[in-house]
Amino acid sequence: MIRSKAPKTAKEITPGNIEPDVLILKNSVPLYMIVAGSQPIVRMDIIFRAGTWWQHRPLVATSAIAMLTEGTAGSSSKEIAEKLDYNGAYLITSADRDNAFVTVYFLEKYMDIILPLLAEIVKEPAFPREEFLAYRERRKQNFLIEKTRVSNLAREMFALAIYGPEHPYGQTFSCSDFDSLKPEDLSEFYSRYFHSKNCRIIVSGNYNQTMLASRIGELFGGDWGSFGKISDTKKEKKPSPKRQIFVPRSGAVQSAIRIGRETFTRSHPDYPGMLVLNNLLGGHFGSRLMQNIREKKGYTYGIGSALVTLRNSGYLVIVSEVGTSYRKKSLKAIYRELDKLCSKPVSKRELELTRTQMLGELLRDFDGPFARAESIRNLLEHDLDTGFYKKIISTIRSIGPSELLDLSARYLSPGSMYEVVAGSE
Repeated sequence: MIRSKAPKTAKEITPGNIEPDVLILKNSVPLYMIVAGSQPIVRMDIIFRAGTWWQHRPLVATSAIAMLTEGTAGSSSKEIAEKLDYNGAYLITSADRDNAFVTVYFLEKYMDIILPLLAEIVKEPAFPREEFLAYRERRKQNFLIEKTRVSNLAREMFALAIYGPEHPYGQTFSCSDFDSLKPEDLSEFYSRYFHSKNCRIIVSGNYNQTMLASRIGELFGGDWGSFGKISDTKKEKKPSPKRQIFVPRSGAVQSAIRIGRETFTRSHPDYPGMLVLNNLLGGHFGSRLMQNIREKKGYTYGIGSALVTLRNSGYLVIVSEVGTSYRKKSLKAIYRELDKLCSKPVSKRELELTRTQMLGELLRDFDGPFARAESIRNLLEHDLDTGFYKKIISTIRSIGPSELLDLSARYLSPGSMYEVVAGSE
């Protein structure tokens, strides 16, 4: 092996068959099944359209999903935790802006123990008051700690700048929101959004498909929940008229930088090309932002950009934390990189390296049953099918410098960006 010579890269990179088997339960809940892997480990994801977009007040969505494991009609939080632990299962609950998730990992041989417990957690939460008060206090204390960090201050203000305070994607919360939150708020939100008419299930791993599908059908295939009315009304955006916003944080030794703008959802025709452009800008370690601002200039330990997609919007954001003395120089260097992409075509060599890196990452996204489950989950979150990934692969292979230059002119113009900096003055 000659270490001074890079290995050859594959010309054709494809993820193979990524389609799951799809079954429809008696109650019309879709069940996506991926059977693969060598170990008898199962992952089950239950997805509800119940993220913060849908809540009527701050904290409700994330609190409701977090409290599912804090007690049910028949089991205490301690009993739930002990049963999961004793049988080697691991359960995670989470919520983002659009969806809420319950994910559990377990050994196939324990499915007759874990699946009924999971059904109890999802279908019969009690939201006990004592556990709720303890949860609320823990989260409030974490919030007070997080609020002192410049990265969180910049992130919140950036969302406010592009969406406005009344929009679900820009909404923030305060200590008073914790104090006024009640168990009844969670119960009402749960009854409206956690039911069989608002549910999708993904199962991945190495298991007997017939047996597991049958058991899931028994536990989740009937009508359950109260079928509350789901309202998906259009929310009005009120972006900030100010393009440059400074958030003071006395005593901070670092400044958090967020530079970006609103873009679009994954279904937008420009999304695949922007994915490539973002990768060139700051999407991996060899990107322009990282190579220039970290490697050459040494202004920061890390910098990058992300093309974030939500169900009803999306945004491009450049993220970094720099020493206060390097703040102005870093901002200037970032805008210089944006100007370069808007004014000069990328070289063939740089584009080929980007193609290879992105196609390799896509292969990793489908490497193993749990990675495939994540990829399918991403599609379901955005109401897409597997043709989306084929379109991404096709664009990565075919997009040229002139198309990237055109996208840069439309979406990377420094004048279209919001700049948010949090730190000491």
